[in-house]
Amino acid sequence: MREPTPFTELFQVLSDALERLQPCMDEGLEPLLQAVIDYARELVRASFAGIIILEPQDPSTVRYFKVSGWHSEFSEFPKGQGMYFLPAQTGHSLRVDSVAGHPLSVGIPAGHPPIEAFLTIPLQRHGQTMGCMFFGKPPKAGAFTKNDEDMMTGFASLCAMAISWCEQREKHRFHILTEERRRIAEELHDSLSQTLFAVAREIDRLERMVTTAKEKGELQARIARLRELTNQCQSELRAILFRLIDGETKPNLSALTDLVQEFERVSGISTQLITHGNLHQLSEPVQQAVLKMVAESLTNIYRHANSPVAVVHVLVDADKATVVVQDAGVGISDEALRLMNHPTGHFGLYSMARSVAMLNGTLDIFRNDDGGTTVRCTFPIHSHAEPNGSPLKPGSVPFGPSLGHTSEDETQGGNNL
Repeated sequence: MREPTPFTELFQVLSDALERLQPCMDEGLEPLLQAVIDYARELVRASFAGIIILEPQDPSTVRYFKVSGWHSEFSEFPKGQGMYFLPAQTGHSLRVDSVAGHPLSVGIPAGHPPIEAFLTIPLQRHGQTMGCMFFGKPPKAGAFTKNDEDMMTGFASLCAMAISWCEQREKHRFHILTEERRRIAEELHDSLSQTLFAVAREIDRLERMVTTAKEKGELQARIARLRELTNQCQSELRAILFRLIDGETKPNLSALTDLVQEFERVSGISTQLITHGNLHQLSEPVQQAVLKMVAESLTNIYRHANSPVAVVHVLVDADKATVVVQDAGVGISDEALRLMNHPTGHFGLYSMARSVAMLNGTLDIFRNDDGGTTVRCTFPIHSHAEPNGSPLKPGSVPFGPSLGHTSEDETQGGNNL
């Protein structure tokens, strides 16, 4: 029997890969990326492997980083230096027999598996680099071959198409969800909100009609209670509408700006947004947590604080992101603080605390010395970095009657990833 040619072998590899990866495409982008790198590591018999997906708007920022066969904890993400990122920068693969002897080698970080042979392949779609895959072998485990490089180049093309398809499907699903949220918000506003307004007017008419009734005092007390319940219902409805609109946006600086502006419009509370640093430096999970923390804090200000103003301050520096939301209201109650970390307490605060903890962040909520409440979160930018405190102190953001919505220009700078 004639030996298979490299072309027929590659065709079979890609056919098998498509069959194996197709179910993962239905599970979402992150499960797909993990399946891709697990399967690729098997194909080239590497001891460890990884896949890096870059942010489309900022190619210096890692969006996803998945590893396979990497049993020790890595201390930090790749920083855009050395050999890992070369294919993403040049669009060409790199294969070396000994990493230590290569001029681009910048040393091995703590927690990195032993490595000698190295292979890294760019991921490209329509001429644009999405990221890269890399593979390593320890000393004395043998080198990667030209056949390995060719096979992974073809595999990378297939993976790039699968990743693009998965991203487009997620965008389509997001669009459908956004439209459904908007439809629900419009229906709530057009029906229930108008009905509550009519109820409030009927209460006013009823109050004018009972001025001569024998049981005037009791009737007026009941009318006052009806008015209180109606106002409370309208307040809750506005909070629901705000949350529905909040869920329409993907996490980024524009979404944060829209969130604050919409809160100010719905609530009538003068709200200021101040940002410092490069928010694009944050990973998508951290950006999502920042949005959730800000939305929950603003909702609590609207519902409980009785504050005329609110300030949102987001600061991103080299190793951490700090988010502070402050008001000048009545201050958070001792009961809410006591039950913050208990699921039977304030669900919003408990959910916020869990989201922050899952990202190795810290959450502090306290009453200001001069009144109002401060909610402060600190997130490490890298998953294994340790937060080292907050540069903002309680009450450090001044409150005044002229506070409106403003946003400072975001400081542009590389993050060295």
